[in-house]
Amino acid sequence: MAPGASTGSRNGQATLRPKKLTGDNSDDEKMDLHLKIDDLTSRTQTPTFIFILTFFAALGGFLFGYDTGVISGAMILLRNSFSLSSVWQELIVSVTIAAAAIFALIGGFLNDRLGRRPVIMGASLLFTLGSVMMAVSKDKFALLAGRVVVGAGIGE
Repeated sequence: MAPGASTGSRNGQATLRPKKLTGDNSDDEKMDLHLKIDDLTSRTQTPTFIFILTFFAALGGFLFGYDTGVISGAMILLRNSFSLSSVWQELIVSVTIAAAAIFALIGGFLNDRLGRRPVIMGASLLFTLGSVMMAVSKDKFALLAGRVVVGAGIGE
């Protein structure tokens, strides 16, 4: 038999149980455990500021999805207005994604060099400028340029 263990019987079989040490109080241990759990619970509450940051981060993804959805619906009218071939339709839709991918690679460098706030403001300005360019475009080349600028704003 191991030191500090006692035997007991359960259904006629002998089992080993640890011997209770002197000064060992299970009520104190339970109280300590509850205090530790309460302490963890109070530290894991998510501040409101985190929810606000998450909302604005998700808003960027929303803009990208919204832009893709809008251009898909607008292609019906744009195809006739600008006499677009299927290649031009594909270019106009996909150039934004390509520009966003390229500028996403550059965005990290710009954040390190210029800081987060100026880069975010610049990206917002690029997105707005590209939207205006698309709204006033008179031909397919201007529309394509506006889509590239919007992609730069999304990616940055």
